Amino acid sequence: SSAQPVATGGTLNFASVKAHAAQAGAKYPELVAAQWALESGWGKSPSGKNNYFGIKATSGEAATSHQTWEVRNGKDVTETARFKNFDTPQGSINEVVSKWHKNYGDYSGVNNAGSAFDAADMLRTQGYATDPAYSKKLQQIMRDNS
Repeated sequence: SSAQPVATGGTLNFASVKAHAAQAGAKYPELVAAQWALESGWGKSPSGKNNYFGIKATSGEAATSHQTWEVRNGKDVTETARFKNFDTPQGSINEVVSKWHKNYGDYSGVNNAGSAFDAADMLRTQGYATDPAYSKKLQQIMRDNS
């Protein structure tokens, strides 16, 4: 592909995100690419600087605050959240893979799933997103881009 490497801030696309997710250790890099597509509108709307995965910031981390859509107690709500800023796009890919795809603390990473579709279900059940349709949306993106 003609895309530049993600680590240099080049053009992101499904294939380049998938390649860098594999480098970062994702067993299902197509799932990371689907998360990128869903969470950032195919790279057009990062939630923070170089944050393509809606990763929230902790109190001490550099962040960008803006409105976000969540599902709380079965209701769609808009709330302000602090989204973590990253120095490079690769930084956000590394974080989503190390904290959600690999085992992290007491958390069993989605790399343990038997398939990319099962891993998408695990992301939802383990609290990555509040949208009850999150895994179905990821699965559709993976189907459309396989």
